[in-house]
Amino acid sequence: MSQNALSHEWTAEISLDGLPKSAPWSAIVEIGGDRLGIEVVDSRLRVVDDIGINASWDFEYVLSKQEWDEFCAIPPARGFTSAQAIVATQGADRIRGDRATWARGAAVIDRVLEACRRSAHDAQPAPATSPAPNRPALGVGPITGRYIHLDVEGSRRRIYFESAGQGPAIVCLHTAGADSRQYRYMLEDGELTEKYTVYAFDMPWHGRSDPPDDWESTRYALTTDTYAATVLSFIEALDIHTPILVGCSMGGAIGLYLAAHHGDLFSGVCALEGGLGNPRRFVEWTNRADVDHSTFLVSWVGGLIAPTSPRGPRTQTLWGYAQSGPGVYQGDTYFYSHDLPRRVVDIPQASCPLYVFSGEYDYSATTEMSRDAADRLGGELIDMRTKGHFPMSEDPVGFARYLYPVLEKISGREHG
Repeated sequence: MSQNALSHEWTAEISLDGLPKSAPWSAIVEIGGDRLGIEVVDSRLRVVDDIGINASWDFEYVLSKQEWDEFCAIPPARGFTSAQAIVATQGADRIRGDRATWARGAAVIDRVLEACRRSAHDAQPAPATSPAPNRPALGVGPITGRYIHLDVEGSRRRIYFESAGQGPAIVCLHTAGADSRQYRYMLEDGELTEKYTVYAFDMPWHGRSDPPDDWESTRYALTTDTYAATVLSFIEALDIHTPILVGCSMGGAIGLYLAAHHGDLFSGVCALEGGLGNPRRFVEWTNRADVDHSTFLVSWVGGLIAPTSPRGPRTQTLWGYAQSGPGVYQGDTYFYSHDLPRRVVDIPQASCPLYVFSGEYDYSATTEMSRDAADRLGGELIDMRTKGHFPMSEDPVGFARYLYPVLEKISGREHG
């Protein structure tokens, strides 16, 4: 890779459309020893070929030749799907200089490296993608949305939930910083709702569920006890008997906890991207006054999506993160990174059927972490090749091939 290739062949492809305007900043991107400078002024990116000895920059983003080769592989390996993914998995020491400026410009660095990758690929084929889900018919959809008022640990909570279908209940839990829209494809899937009643609700502080009245002066931090109490209160209030619990990421983590401590209340638990905590997911950049948390979050979680996921579901998944309230994602990762690990040191085995699903591209709850959780709790690992961290929303068609046979197995039906 030469500096000419870096600076001329791909610069016209880089657009900053959709990103918020920021104060001017500059950076050096170094790939395998080759370096180029970039400057962002008034939402425009300029490449600087001549990096003089007296030039100054806010930060550097540095990749080794081996890391660059991993990033350019077709398909890339787990943890090398985006510039941000490399930071999350290979270490933040590749950011040298002002890290606050890097956090403000992380989405730009993602686009710069992606343009470099496209230039390096030339005419090489892109990875095959999963099919997108069929669009529902025109007119009113099958999903019903309602509010329910709950008592959770002595406090009143106004919870929004959606449901569709008939038959045994499936209760779905969304990921950190997101909401129940992640399960829209399951709720709209006639094959599934012909056999099951699917419920998906927004946790307090998320989506259309209310935060507490004093949210402006409260620093949100979800705990294991509050999370478990909210799920159990929802099930009790709707008089749902022994549902199948399907939770993803932090929802999968609390699913593991509930399977161990309240398994008698569930027909089975499907812990999607389920792990027993990861301290590395709690980062300050998701809740700082000088960083646009919504833009940073899209970059922070974007690398968790598999390169094989179809574009529409992929972008809709990220849109949910762009709408997260300030401090909500960080408060959720407090549960996943700090509180839960302390609570599961001596976790008992599950007292209901437990299936731990793991996407190949997930570096938040890796397959190794999910396998460890399944082994400790006496569950079964479902290894999902080519899938990412948000399988139900980023690749619903591909995910259904893994989930639906397990649902049939739990419910005692023979899958055709």
